[in-house]
Amino acid sequence: MAPGRALAAALALSVALLGPLSPGARAGDCKGQRQVLREAPGFVTDGAGNYSVNGNCEWLIEAPGPQHRILLDFLFLDTECTYDYLFVYDGDSPRGPLLASLSGSTRPPPIEASSGKMLLHLFSDANYNLLGFNASFRFSLCPGGCRSHGQCQPSGVCACELGWGGPDCGLQECSAYCGSHGTCASPLGPCRCEPGFLGRACDLHLWENQGAGWWHNVSAGDPAFSARVGAAGAFLSPPGLLAVFGGQDLNSALGDLVLYNFSANTWQRWDLNPAPAARHSHVAVAWAGSLVLMGGELADGSLTSDVWAFSPLGGGHWELLAPPVSSSSGPPGLAGHAAALVDDVWLYVSGGRTQHDLFSSGLFRFRLDRTGGAYWEQVIPAGGRPPAATGHSMVFHAPSRALLVHGGHRPSTARFSVRVNSTELFHVERRVWTTLKGRDGLQGPRERAFHTASVLGNYMVVYGGNVHTHYQEEKCYEDGIFFYHLGCHQWVSGAELAPPGTPEGRAAPPSGRYSHVAAVLGGSVLLVAGGYSGRPRGDLMAYKVPPFVFQAPAPDYHLDYCSMYTDHSVCSRDPECSWCQGACQAAPPPGTSSGACPAASCLGLGRLLGDCQACLAFSSPATPPRGPGALGWCVHNESCLPRPEQARCRGEQISGTVGWWGPAPVFVTSLEACVTQSFLPGLHLLTFQQPPNASQPDKNIFITRKGNPNPRGTHSPFPSPRPLTCFCLWICQLRICHIKGTI
Repeated sequence: MAPGRALAAALALSVALLGPLSPGARAGDCKGQRQVLREAPGFVTDGAGNYSVNGNCEWLIEAPGPQHRILLDFLFLDTECTYDYLFVYDGDSPRGPLLASLSGSTRPPPIEASSGKMLLHLFSDANYNLLGFNASFRFSLCPGGCRSHGQCQPSGVCACELGWGGPDCGLQECSAYCGSHGTCASPLGPCRCEPGFLGRACDLHLWENQGAGWWHNVSAGDPAFSARVGAAGAFLSPPGLLAVFGGQDLNSALGDLVLYNFSANTWQRWDLNPAPAARHSHVAVAWAGSLVLMGGELADGSLTSDVWAFSPLGGGHWELLAPPVSSSSGPPGLAGHAAALVDDVWLYVSGGRTQHDLFSSGLFRFRLDRTGGAYWEQVIPAGGRPPAATGHSMVFHAPSRALLVHGGHRPSTARFSVRVNSTELFHVERRVWTTLKGRDGLQGPRERAFHTASVLGNYMVVYGGNVHTHYQEEKCYEDGIFFYHLGCHQWVSGAELAPPGTPEGRAAPPSGRYSHVAAVLGGSVLLVAGGYSGRPRGDLMAYKVPPFVFQAPAPDYHLDYCSMYTDHSVCSRDPECSWCQGACQAAPPPGTSSGACPAASCLGLGRLLGDCQACLAFSSPATPPRGPGALGWCVHNESCLPRPEQARCRGEQISGTVGWWGPAPVFVTSLEACVTQSFLPGLHLLTFQQPPNASQPDKNIFITRKGNPNPRGTHSPFPSPRPLTCFCLWICQLRICHIKGTI
């Protein structure tokens, strides 16, 4: 048994044994029971052992009066992630405000009900069952019970200890944490930062590599930024503000616009009219100093496709760039879709759910223009298959001219969907989709949805998401951060490449989240706001990426960050470095002689492309590690190779004898030639129904030396007339077709 499961089992057993001795303790099997708990302090639990399947149980905690608050603290939680939930309501029925919907094995933070009553409802499905939950509860007249930093007075007001303040004594005096690069605006803060610094303690330096790989607290508990999930936002530079709009609090959609001022370290709510309707599950990008948002689910449950732009200049104002689309050229109402800005002109929108379909594969683009030239276009692919997804991410990589779609929920059958960790590419000019083959070992993230992906340096940085591995791990909320090199198309481990003394990952947030807001500040800082981890979150975190992602510029000094790697094996894991003459150095520029220095460990895009069309469509003049480089398709090996490595394309010999396809391999170097030259040696078995149409076979089976089809599989499903079969043999580049007649 895993240590976490053993601890949870021990806690459940101890509570069951102490139940008869502790006032207010309650335990029992979860089989449709209902219990009312009035004695505090006490415990509430589903009972010893695992909870029952197909269970619906309720516990109502009642305080002496409505002026009392109920404080719930969890000792453990262990339910089947995503399927079994513990719902917590503020009140005595599910019609009250929903405070949390808890699932998985992540221990929730304390939960507080202010109505004097708290309802807990445990739901389980017919699949496997786990240990359940155990929590303690107590009553208090004061908010938060004064957070252990004060005494609750009979009037319901906290008398805070020295150094603490606020209604619940949860605010520490600014002087206790404000660093040397900030000044306290008031005794209780906030700490106002000097230029170039940010964070609650002004300890994050934007212009140096110090603190790289660390998470930093920026804000938490600010009433101006209420806890929310499914919001959208972006960092606006200038004027240097994080703008967030909308979301939901588990009970209703939000329609507020809040901006974070990093110098003053405060959230500010802007009430403007006109403004977008309240919504959640929408998208937003930064464009020309403005926040552009599109789509989402409105308060009444309908979906919209309108486009709004917020400008903070002149006191701030909203502008409707496009109303909901009614024509076929634009998207339907969408929620859970993904968006990316291309060339500062086009807003691309991919997938999502519509009013009639849970998974859309549509791709649309909107021309951003404030002079009246804005319009929608449906992007019709010229090749490949667009992904049908919701809860996915999308970024644009300019050197590759490609959109990258990662993860999300995808339909697996007519009734079910699955999370995926696959990545699709779409070339915005050639309009070709392709799905990349596999992933690199264990470096990449596992299947997830409702995560975020952001471009920092030459990396796609993936954070958070809804994850779950049946029977293995009940972790619903991902807290890991992952780095995907956009030029070399490989996952890179931040833990392995973090410089010495930088505890990458150890200062991560206490729990993961999904459906959060992610934005990029200064090219080196990932901002994360809000999200969901059993309950909506209202915090703002900042993660400074390691030097291998972004190096802070130093005046009159060029930093070769590769020199920080002192071990050959670590150096070889960075796609932009190479080990040369006993030291790690930046890889030689493409096209230059590497001499004694081996090439960088940049694996390249070609190995992930599985057909000629994809190989040539994503061939690019941008060379690794900045882009894919020039690619060619080796027909005989069915592989996409860098053109300088054309010599690797050769036909196989059997016992030293060249096969019937000839000694000269075919290496395709243009997209158009894929139609005329990309024919793998072998037999094409073409079947025609009567009357035969030579240009349109009814069935095509390709036969190579690796295997043969079942002969009966070539027969027509119709009893008559009997079909004609044509064997087409590709020898070198000559097509020879023999009509064999009826079979």
